[in-house]
Amino acid sequence: MKGQSFFHYLGVLFGVSQPETQTTPREREALAKYASGASTVVEIGVFEGVNTVILSKAMSKDGKTFGIDPFFKGGLGVCYHKKITETHLKRNKVRNLVSLVEKYSFDAVSDIPATVDFIFIDGDHSWEGISKDWPLYSDKLKAGGIMALHDTSTIDADGGYVQDSVRYYNEVIRHDDRFEWVENVDRMNILRRK
Repeated sequence: MKGQSFFHYLGVLFGVSQPETQTTPREREALAKYASGASTVVEIGVFEGVNTVILSKAMSKDGKTFGIDPFFKGGLGVCYHKKITETHLKRNKVRNLVSLVEKYSFDAVSDIPATVDFIFIDGDHSWEGISKDWPLYSDKLKAGGIMALHDTSTIDADGGYVQDSVRYYNEVIRHDDRFEWVENVDRMNILRRK
């Protein structure tokens, strides 16, 4: 239905709706746990900022979150997901800790510091998309840093549907000797850079 994003934005703005996310409560808890104390956080795929807030509250008080999202504009030239994100960041008093990078992830790599503590990838789930993100961003993660990869596992509710991101994880990322597997939480895998 046309205008649905606009009405959702108004609902968030007036406090009758909440920003949406595609992460589960358990995944959000894991993001907070593993981003705890990080100085530099990167999130690829901001959507409406739910996880951006979680990551920014979990990191060190003097930390910085880089939220990367192209924030596609609708027919009126407005991206309501970005407006919702900005509203959510301000309400949660983390707007000053977040740099929103309005680009595709492969175009944003030079906007990110050379080394980071924590990366959450939940952007383009196509084979082409994740095969661009993985080499560009895995190199930026410092030794001991954490990489959280959303939609790299399936759960029963997926009904057997397997995204390209799951296939890429199983065929490429799992075999990357620079990383050790930490745990799986629902559709998300957590890795640590050796």
